[in-house]
Amino acid sequence: MAKKSMEDDQLIEEFDEDTGLEYDQGDELDFAGEDDILLEETDEEDLAPSVLYKGVSKPKTDDDWRQLLMEASREGVPEYRLTDGYRDGDLVIHPAFGLGVVSKVISPKKMEVIYEASKKLMAMNITSSE
Repeated sequence: MAKKSMEDDQLIEEFDEDTGLEYDQGDELDFAGEDDILLEETDEEDLAPSVLYKGVSKPKTDDDWRQLLMEASREGVPEYRLTDGYRDGDLVIHPAFGLGVVSKVISPKKMEVIYEASKKLMAMNITSSE
């Protein structure tokens, strides 16, 4: 058995010196799931229709994304715009490609979108330099 390098009492440390937040052995820790954290960070107005929702894991293949896309409702899906920002799972309607789902945000200005018949690299968050 490996020797412990620190006593349990030594492991209790101050998390934030400015506010004096400390962990006490009597405290219960609550770890939110990744989906819960994502939902808490977004405003109600900011929520775009998405194929990713609580309890659904992120698809690994293009065909898995397309399956979610086929099950998605077109109701309330915004038209794709260069100036808008998107997140994984967001649905968009493109005038030429149709209904698509953002499968991966590559950078703040680039995303991968899977459509029924194709996969495209698309720009986002592009503003004019006026």
